[in-house]
Amino acid sequence: MRYIKQLAVINFVSYCFAFLISMLGQTGDVGGYTMAEMAAKYKSGITPAAFTFSIWTLIYIALFVMLVVHLVKAFTKSQQYITNQEVFLIGLSFSANQFAIATWVYTWLNDMPGLSFALLIVQLFTLYYIARRLRLLSPEKGKLSLFVTQLPLSIYFGWITIACLANFAAWLVSMGWLANPAADLYLCYALLLTAGALGAVIVYFRHNVFYGIVVIWGIYGIVMGRFEEQDAYYHSLVYVGAFGIITILLAIIRTLRNYSITQKSLLK
Repeated sequence: MRYIKQLAVINFVSYCFAFLISMLGQTGDVGGYTMAEMAAKYKSGITPAAFTFSIWTLIYIALFVMLVVHLVKAFTKSQQYITNQEVFLIGLSFSANQFAIATWVYTWLNDMPGLSFALLIVQLFTLYYIARRLRLLSPEKGKLSLFVTQLPLSIYFGWITIACLANFAAWLVSMGWLANPAADLYLCYALLLTAGALGAVIVYFRHNVFYGIVVIWGIYGIVMGRFEEQDAYYHSLVYVGAFGIITILLAIIRTLRNYSITQKSLLK
C-alpha cells in the first residue's frame, strides 16, 4: 500500500511539473518561440485549426481530477479499492509520460522538431502501455473508474495520436520534404486515413468511444483549418476527413448498440 501512495504522489507532482512547463510555454519564457509561432513556422496541410487545441483545457482538467482522486483514495482506501488498483497498474508510466510532455514543450519551443516528434512517440507509447494495462475501455469496472480514470486517459490518448501525426508532418516540413504542395497534399491524405483507421480500430476492437470522439474532433479541426485558409487546393481533404469521421462514427454506433444490448440482457 505504501508503494501505491508513493505512486499517487509521484504522478501528481509530475503532472504539476509538466503543467507548469506547458503554461510557461505559452508566455515565451521556455524557448525562443511561442506555440503559435512554431505552428506557423512548420505549418502543413494537416495542421489543425487553432480552436481545436482548446481540448487541452478539458484534458488538463480531467487529468487533474483523476490525479486528485487517486491521491485521496490512496491515503484513505484499501489496496483493493478500484482506483488504487489502477494506480498500481499505471505504475511510473504516467510520470514518464509527463516528463516527456514537459521535455517536448522545451524542444518544440527551441526549434527542435525532430526531437519533439520523438518525444511525442514516447508519450504515445506510454499511453498505449497504460491503455493495455487498464484495458481501456472497461465500463464494467464501474462509474468511478470509467469517469475518473478511463475517460481522462482515453481523451488524452486520442489527442496525442492526432498530435503525433501533425508533428510528423511538421518534422517533414522542417527538413524541406513538403515544399511541393502535391507532396503535402498526398501526405495529408495518408495521415487523415491513418487517423480514421486508428480511431475506428480502437473503437471497434477496444470499445473506446472516448478515444474515437477525440480523434473525430482532431480530424474535424484539420478539415476546418483548410477551410479557414480558403485554399481550394486542399479542399479535397474534406472528403478524406469525412470518410474518416463517418468510419469512426459507425464504429461508435456499433459499440454503443452492443453495450446497450448487453446491459438489457443483464437486467433480465
